Amino acid sequence: MLFKTSTVFKENVEQFPAIDNLERIEFYQDGKLLSTVENAEGQKGSLALYHYLYKTMGTLDLAAARRGLELYAEHTKDAKANVGKHPNIDRLILVEATNKLMEMKVVYKEGEAPANNWDDDKKEQ
Repeated sequence: MLFKTSTVFKENVEQFPAIDNLERIEFYQDGKLLSTVENAEGQKGSLALYHYLYKTMGTLDLAAARRGLELYAEHTKDAKANVGKHPNIDRLILVEATNKLMEMKVVYKEGEAPANNWDDDKKEQ
């Protein structure tokens, strides 16, 4: 899929794979669950962004963090100026600052499965 990066977060979100079948994405470091992004109002854009990063990068490493910050577009500057205001962006800033990767685990809604060919190459639960 050809992806045209925009400087507007909403335009980037519109290009991400569908998330209707996702329950959440979990983030682990050193085997410990650190946080989640749920399929809930107010988090759907972040869930879609992290799902895209999972599909294209596999783990949340330095390259994925930088790509995520680019895709959050106009929200990244605000997050850097207001630490704690955007926890889903703060996660990327932390990985970029520490270069310590996080594993991502995609959790599907009960009875759901990968929706399309974006999902063919990754192991998920």
